[in-house]
Amino acid sequence: MENKKKGFNLRTVIPLATIIVSLVFIVVGLKNYGFWNAQPTPGFFPIIIAVVLLASSIACFVQIARDKNSDEVKYNRNELMVMLGAAGIILCTFLIGLVPSCLIYIFLWLKFVERAPWKVIIIIEIIMAAIILGVFTAWLQIRFPMGLLGDLIF
Repeated sequence: MENKKKGFNLRTVIPLATIIVSLVFIVVGLKNYGFWNAQPTPGFFPIIIAVVLLASSIACFVQIARDKNSDEVKYNRNELMVMLGAAGIILCTFLIGLVPSCLIYIFLWLKFVERAPWKVIIIIEIIMAAIILGVFTAWLQIRFPMGLLGDLIF
């Protein structure tokens, strides 16, 4: 078997996409929300997460570029569901906002993938809503995207 380097494929597209996304978050975070002004500003945590995503994406891309014996990329059903869910969150964020999109994603995942009972779903949803709204919105004052519906209401 020949030891040839594979060209541009799905394994390289995902790290490149996450590099672009992380750079966008870093630039928008620094430009619109700031990083530090005597205390963390609303852009502090998104920028940190984007820097970690950038570093891991670059490392992943370098590893894929060096790999000469890679097989064809195959995803199982659960991996595809996570990717589809992430795309759904992004699309729904423009319509209904980030917080409701994330809570709906958690609900759908728990109900249809994990097949969790209603009691567990309700408890987890309440805890996640409290964390998101209490910690991120109230305490850290992070402004989440409201979406078109939120813009119409508020």
